[in-house]
Amino acid sequence: MRQKNNANRRRAWLCAMVVTSALLLQAPGAAFAEEQEEFSLDQVVVTANRVPTKVSESAANVTVVTREQLESGNYTGLGDVLRDVNGVIVSVAGGFPGAPEIVRLNGDDRVTVMIDGRKVGRPEGLGSGRASVDLNSIISLDNIERIEIVKGGASALYGSDAIGGVINIITRKGMEAKTTLDMSAGSWGERNYSVSTQGSENGLSWYFTADRKKQDYAKYNVLNPSLTPGSSQGDSYKWPNSRFEGQGVTLRLDKAIDENRSVTFNFEHADDEGGRPTQIQGSFDSIANHLSNNWALSYNFNQKEEVAGFARIYANYNNQGFSGTYKSRSQGFEYQTGWQLSSDNKLITGIDVTKDEVLKNVKWDGTINYQDKSVANSAIYLQDIYTVTEKITVTPGVRYDHHSKFGGQISPKFNVNYSADKYTDIYVSYNRVFKAPNLDDLYYNSVDDYGAYGKWILNGDPNLNPEKGHVISAGVNKKLNNNTSFSANYFISKLTDAIDWSETVYDAATNTYTSWVRNIDKQKKRGFELDIHNKLSDKYYTDIGYSYVHVENNEANAGYTVDPENGQPNGYRVKVGFTDAQWNVSVNGQSASGRDTTRFVDSSYWVWNLATNYKVDEDTSVYFNVYNLGDKPYELVSSGTGSSKGNYPMASRHFTIGVKYSF
Repeated sequence: MRQKNNANRRRAWLCAMVVTSALLLQAPGAAFAEEQEEFSLDQVVVTANRVPTKVSESAANVTVVTREQLESGNYTGLGDVLRDVNGVIVSVAGGFPGAPEIVRLNGDDRVTVMIDGRKVGRPEGLGSGRASVDLNSIISLDNIERIEIVKGGASALYGSDAIGGVINIITRKGMEAKTTLDMSAGSWGERNYSVSTQGSENGLSWYFTADRKKQDYAKYNVLNPSLTPGSSQGDSYKWPNSRFEGQGVTLRLDKAIDENRSVTFNFEHADDEGGRPTQIQGSFDSIANHLSNNWALSYNFNQKEEVAGFARIYANYNNQGFSGTYKSRSQGFEYQTGWQLSSDNKLITGIDVTKDEVLKNVKWDGTINYQDKSVANSAIYLQDIYTVTEKITVTPGVRYDHHSKFGGQISPKFNVNYSADKYTDIYVSYNRVFKAPNLDDLYYNSVDDYGAYGKWILNGDPNLNPEKGHVISAGVNKKLNNNTSFSANYFISKLTDAIDWSETVYDAATNTYTSWVRNIDKQKKRGFELDIHNKLSDKYYTDIGYSYVHVENNEANAGYTVDPENGQPNGYRVKVGFTDAQWNVSVNGQSASGRDTTRFVDSSYWVWNLATNYKVDEDTSVYFNVYNLGDKPYELVSSGTGSSKGNYPMASRHFTIGVKYSF
């Protein structure tokens, strides 16, 4: 352990200012890198409407993270990638390696995460929230071609979970014969190794990756000195029981049958093991391990037609060990086809059948919480993309879901897109949404005795109702000139029968904490985003973003109250970058303000990161990243009130340096 002094802090900030000044003052030069052209009205995306659609016709708040951006950012994981996108909130309970990472879109953790259009995640959920995907379970970034992020309700196309939006990770198809080695090391004994290889021959292409990550421990900056005796706020401490190691492989095979048909096989494996300190006060000495295996087999047809189709079977298997064993599985079948009815009318339809199971949920002492529980869902959807005029496109759609426990759910949508000119796109969308209770919500039943830490009781409820509501979105995307683009987006979301695990009730007489799940009466969210992308010169660029999210709950019709655990009421993103034929350097800042200080130590924070790439030659590059450049003590999620605040600190300043070589 060591205490930081003010001189160290001043040197860190001086370093940040010098780097930023150097980026701004360099002379302009060669062509501006492709990866900074983040916004284009003619860019084609597939997630917003399930078929390739221009952004100008998608009627949605869409962000695309390209392959070039992934490579230049030197990101350590998917959470870091998404945290860099304006309006995306990635919550993590502490900065130790392997801590579960939850994504929120439009302030909502009811988000559908997909790989190549198929859902991934855990059907039992990830604890007391509404999320089903831990971003750490997607271990490799090497096989990702791009990430499409669609904010706003999408239940009409994707069913349950898609209330906040959809994240679709689109993987790379093997092309040229190429192998890439990537090795890096960093703070606290960090070692990362990865290899990817691709190729194509006689109509068969392949893309394979393997990754391994290790870190001996982590350090945090003290937020609440009462939780770390003898410390002051900002002191750096080694986090006990914070080692981590993980590995994974991915494989994509594509086989062409003829010009119009092909078969694709996908496989992803990830497993990790590490200490689970959980929190500063009362840290557990337990070891947590996770394993996931996902596979999918797709038959693709009508590939040369205006509307392509596919038939797919897939399965996701998860095994988690932490104070017990958790095994779950999802299996599914999807079919989609469509027709170009006329030059102005495109019709898409499909079916979606899933079965979700918890195979075993056994505690450390052998007690069974629940097992062999399952739910199934069958759905059919229909969507029409109709160009009314050269400027106006309407997209009505409807989906019918039949859930084995809750019966039928109808989710209509109606989107309108107006292209005022080739530089301006305006849209408004209405989506009915729903989310069925997950398996933990329905069946979890646990009593854990932690001795001096108390007895904890958690109860699910098989009589819960599904969450229902609607999401309305509106926005404008504008290219102001060849150097500057601007976007503004607004949303409002309202739910009835919102599901919530209540505030824990403590009985001092028995030293018992009790939590249970129930349908609260109503929940509503509203917010907006502003983005400006500006090319300062041929070599320099800036990205500036602001987002606002307001969350309110109404329990027992007692009136709406503001959610005090909202970790990012106001979000800010700033990036300044430099790029030329050899260098790619960026400094990015991430901030939140307006947080409730009854739940958070500080109402606001700023965190700065540095990413540097140098291209030695066509085959070799080196990179250097510094995270939390100013060594800021901060937290992303609330850990309670009073003396419990600050129990989930993020990592202190750390770095990674690496080399990448292709042959």
